[in-house]
Amino acid sequence: MLRISREIERRDWTQAQAAEFLGVTQPRISDLTRGLTDNFTIDSLVQLIGLLGMELKIDTNRGGNHESVFAWLDSSGEAIPYFTKVIAVNPQNAQSYRKRGQAYHQRGQYDLAIGDYTRAMELDSGLQYLRINRAQSYVCLGQFSAAFLDCDFLIAQKPDAMTCSWAYITRASAQQAQGNEQGALAEYANAIKAAPESPSVYFHRGIFFESMHNFNAAIKDFSMVLELEPTNVQAKQHLEDICKKRGEHDDDE
Repeated sequence: MLRISREIERRDWTQAQAAEFLGVTQPRISDLTRGLTDNFTIDSLVQLIGLLGMELKIDTNRGGNHESVFAWLDSSGEAIPYFTKVIAVNPQNAQSYRKRGQAYHQRGQYDLAIGDYTRAMELDSGLQYLRINRAQSYVCLGQFSAAFLDCDFLIAQKPDAMTCSWAYITRASAQQAQGNEQGALAEYANAIKAAPESPSVYFHRGIFFESMHNFNAAIKDFSMVLELEPTNVQAKQHLEDICKKRGEHDDDE
């Protein structure tokens, strides 16, 4: 949507001219330029890109999920000003605060991310899962008590298994950041209990074990990730890295 909007601006078209060229209504162009993502399907946007003669590249390296979109926006340096523009037009757009919060977090602007996550939840009570995102920003700032409060609030609400699991994973990262290794392991155990079929839990615990140089335990966790999700490129890469580290360790001995 950002690229299409920029192309319309580059061609110096009015919304009426763009609508006529693309064969859609003017309100449709207005929705697009305002970033109303819920009003468009991927197929419709791809069609518009084709009509504009723009090049489309599909990146499968990031797993093809919604996070790849935010990673692309963030790496281009355009996410924050884009969503700021959308918010200026529609300050009640909770999703734009959520997305800008994610971009702020990726750029290390954790205090601003916390502000946007908070505002998004104020505007839409259905976005309470963003407490996990906010807790992760709190952890990065070293505000562990606030992080635990957000996670505990979600857990007490008895959410779906994945949300509960992510709350425990976030608690584990807070424990680890404070040097409490046993506490972190206990949180990962709770996360696995909540969602035993989730690759994310084993992946994050694998990273934890790898950082502790407990390579055997890390291998088991990354292998479990691949058992649950055979296409997980990151888990494969970690396994390769661990094999190299173990080889270097053997050489040193």
